[in-house]
Amino acid sequence: MSDKIRWGILATGNIAAQFATDLKQSHSGVLAAAASRNLSKAEAFCAEHGGEALSDYDALLARDDIDAVYIATPHDSHVAWTHKGLAADKPILCEKPLGLNQGEVLNLYGEAARRNVLLVEALMYLMHPRMHLAKQLVDDGTIGQVTGFSSGFGFAFPFTPEHRLYNIDRAGGGILDIGIYPLTAARYLIGEPNALSGEARLAPSGADAEAKATLSYDGFEAHLHCAIDTELEWHISVEGDKGRLKISQPWHPGPENNQIVVTDENGAETIHAIDDARPLYAIEADHMGVLLKRDALTSDLVTPDFSINTAYWLDRWRAAGCVKYAADKLGATGFHGAALKHGAHGSVPTVALNGLNKPVSKIVLGTDNQIDAPTMAAMGDAFFEGGGNCFDTAFIYSDGRSEALLGEWMAARGVRDELVVLSKGAHPPECSPEAVTRQLDQSLERLQTDHLDIYCLHRDDPAVPISEWVDALNREVDKGRITLFGGSNWTAQRVDEANEYAAANGLQGFSLLSNNFSLARMEDPVWPGCLASSTDEFRDWHTAQNFPLLPWSAQARGFFLNWEDSGLAATRHGADPTDDEMKRVWGSDANLERRRRAFELGDKLGVSAIQIALAYVVNQPYPCCALVGPRNPMQLQDSLDAAQISLTQEQVNWLDLRD
Repeated sequence: MSDKIRWGILATGNIAAQFATDLKQSHSGVLAAAASRNLSKAEAFCAEHGGEALSDYDALLARDDIDAVYIATPHDSHVAWTHKGLAADKPILCEKPLGLNQGEVLNLYGEAARRNVLLVEALMYLMHPRMHLAKQLVDDGTIGQVTGFSSGFGFAFPFTPEHRLYNIDRAGGGILDIGIYPLTAARYLIGEPNALSGEARLAPSGADAEAKATLSYDGFEAHLHCAIDTELEWHISVEGDKGRLKISQPWHPGPENNQIVVTDENGAETIHAIDDARPLYAIEADHMGVLLKRDALTSDLVTPDFSINTAYWLDRWRAAGCVKYAADKLGATGFHGAALKHGAHGSVPTVALNGLNKPVSKIVLGTDNQIDAPTMAAMGDAFFEGGGNCFDTAFIYSDGRSEALLGEWMAARGVRDELVVLSKGAHPPECSPEAVTRQLDQSLERLQTDHLDIYCLHRDDPAVPISEWVDALNREVDKGRITLFGGSNWTAQRVDEANEYAAANGLQGFSLLSNNFSLARMEDPVWPGCLASSTDEFRDWHTAQNFPLLPWSAQARGFFLNWEDSGLAATRHGADPTDDEMKRVWGSDANLERRRRAFELGDKLGVSAIQIALAYVVNQPYPCCALVGPRNPMQLQDSLDAAQISLTQEQVNWLDLRD
């Protein structure tokens, strides 16, 4: 890399011109090339700003003299060109919004992490020192305890159906184009909200012309407003019990627009100003320059988590305003634009289960936390192309939404025959043999399949004779609707009884269990009725019979992370872990020692403690496939990598305090 970061720009519209103009005043960057579909436009652009004019985006990405690429194309092409840029190993600064929904953003950051290439969402105003000072003032208590927030961004652009702002087929509308500014400002300055409510006034094209949102925090609200056909005040205002902080014209700070006004409770004003002569996009380019010089793979100003959460809240805002894009519906190809290929990016060790004609990946992807089709696709695509093939769901998860989303993804991508699908039924209050058939009818319809590879009874009712359970399950086997069956949260004694009855009557017996099992032992049930196979007796039973286990919460629901520092709260999904659970369920002295040892061994092997915890599970002496519930593709990749870690029996015993 040369002393200067040599930039290539995809597209030559207004925002690309602003970036190129400001780049001349950056400390670190220089324009090397710019590409447009129209060569004459590229030539005019480069005549003004410098660099070589190109008419081919792919040709720009292929150049060796490009150190970083700024993607300034319309919103609906961000995912495609970011994928191509990452595939060319080019660090990417992509205009906001990075993707049209959370699924696209998850996918892009997962791809960047897999390829070890820098990717940053271009929220330029958040990179300006004025916003950093504003956050410091709020965090330092300059206005006291925060009691309210408001922000707006609006301009009057005449309705033009074919223009990108109004064209719903090009992901038009104000929420994604400018609503992202008030939304990110609130979250940057005062943190993530608990919930969002909103509304939108739609243009005749279906794009949102004006939209409002209310973010709910503990004890106060944040009010957001955006419009593309109405002039609104451009501002950020943070109210506190000791004053107010206000930024006028917050979205394009620069040498002539660098002030923050703080008004105290007596009405006295204090003006804070930033002394930086660089224009806005020069500061953005220099931030990228700093990241590249230190070989960073993520930004510390606009982190992957921040961008992923931005997409999450934009999705909620669009849903509240009834704004839908074609990208929200899945197609046959992945986000990269091609058909999925199993194991395209890696492999996962497998086990063979008697009676099943497919291997089962040692990592099983749980789908109980997926919220919509694009997020399901982001996780499913990454898992499938990463070498995994087994998916876990259940009749009760998200009131059936989990099964429906998995079914929608399998059908759209056309991969059902390559998968092992595990679902569960007969959970209380319908824990009865009679519920199996009725619930299975619904599960198969939701999953858009005619059979399950594995079916587990989600709970046992010991009052039900074991013969009735086994007979009910065998009726479904005879119909061809399930291949193997087992129990989740069942005791070894009841499984033995079931298999003795099946053997005596020429029937199929239980093939597996899906109890909890992890390096940390469940001292108190996560939920009522939960059972674990983690005790010495249960583990010895699995070993003696070589009885397969597909354990849920195989990583103890985050116990092996630094949860004491970051905190846990079930704000997105009711089943998410909390700090209270960590202490109540997993926080025994013995488990804390197991956790300490996982960190110690992880440091020794150059992996994380949570990867050691997962490796412990898949290195058992009997078939064991760990169910995991990652929230993003980066976490998923950590789990896939953990499946490759080989532990000796001595290490397994030491981790479990059996040394």
